[in-house]
Amino acid sequence: RVRSSAASDVYKRQMLYCRAWRICAQEPAVWRIGWKMKLVKRIGVAAVLIAVLAAALYFGGWVLCALFTAGAVMAAYEMGSALAKKELKPFMLPAYIFALLYFAAYRVFGGMGLWIVAMACILMAMADRIFTEARTAQDTMASMFVLVYPMSLFAAVAMLCEYGADADKSRIALLCAFAMPLMGDTLAYFGGRLLGKKKLCPRLSPNKTVAGSIFGFVGGGIGGALVFLMQNVWNAGAGLIMLIILGVICGGAGQIGDLFASSIKRYAGIKDYSRVFSEHGGVMDRLDSVLFCAPIVYAAFTVAGV
Repeated sequence: RVRSSAASDVYKRQMLYCRAWRICAQEPAVWRIGWKMKLVKRIGVAAVLIAVLAAALYFGGWVLCALFTAGAVMAAYEMGSALAKKELKPFMLPAYIFALLYFAAYRVFGGMGLWIVAMACILMAMADRIFTEARTAQDTMASMFVLVYPMSLFAAVAMLCEYGADADKSRIALLCAFAMPLMGDTLAYFGGRLLGKKKLCPRLSPNKTVAGSIFGFVGGGIGGALVFLMQNVWNAGAGLIMLIILGVICGGAGQIGDLFASSIKRYAGIKDYSRVFSEHGGVMDRLDSVLFCAPIVYAAFTVAGV
């Protein structure tokens, strides 16, 4: 009877080992299928976003205004929700007013219109601290922060959309702000997966590597070359060398914008700002590098006299 019990225990252990081995053997295949499904979904969402941007670039004008106004409103909501995770209560009305009016004000009244909207929203956020006891000084600083990031950078996007008297110049300028950091991000992703070992900034983004960062600069330069080729469609008169150098700069600046957005997510304890774009996260997850590059592109085009 004792031997029978011991043999039964051995048999049970062997069965458990066999079951564990089968699960471990299947895990890589399951993981690969899941990763491929996520990659397909990411590519599908990216294709839709590229198509929307291409259509907006083609029609320009008020179509771009409507697109980036909607994006700014969503970005304000995402940032307010992120700050609320830290029990802050920012006064979000000024940010929403700015998001709704900034592009139209700049398009109709130019820089003065944008300045008036910005000052009105800043003063509103400051006045709220005086007349509302429910919010603390930290809440007011959070309100002001949202007006700086990301709202002021959306203003730079509006300035790119309305750059120069020639519509082709504004299209190429806006394309730079998108193509350069996004090409950099794409090459950084694949380069990091292939060759990445040393972590770039693990406290903010544990998946980013030094090798991926180097590929990001290269990808930005390739994005500049692609923008130069796009001048066969929209001729802005920008030189190849200038666009490649600007692309390399945006390839690095886009990484800074990405890491800064990640620092806010780490602070708030969230993975994505929202799930509006499924695997791509929210508006801020998609535009963090673009927003950081927009004022750089505007300054470069202005200084170079494009």
